[in-house]
Amino acid sequence: MKSGFSRTTISRVYREYRESGKTSNIRHRCGRKKIMQERDQRRLRIINKRDRRATLPQIAADFNAGPSTTVSVRTIQRKIIDMGFRSRRTTRVPLMTARY
Repeated sequence: MKSGFSRTTISRVYREYRESGKTSNIRHRCGRKKIMQERDQRRLRIINKRDRRATLPQIAADFNAGPSTTVSVRTIQRKIIDMGFRSRRTTRVPLMTARY
């Protein structure tokens, strides 16, 4: 077909639209549930901003001491990167002289 879908797919979607008025399906909610909810991510952001020099195991210990579920260090690392936090080292540059 010109649309790139099979005839049976088009007929199934059309039949569903006629019966319920919708073409979407609830089946798109498959897969594993997220272990960290929005509230947990906000708490992690606060913990991370409180001490920017803390290591991942320290952040994980601080986070897991709270009321939410226990989360691995790797999960916390992924979430911190997703939030936009990056680790940076300060670079040494020559000091300004009187000439400049």
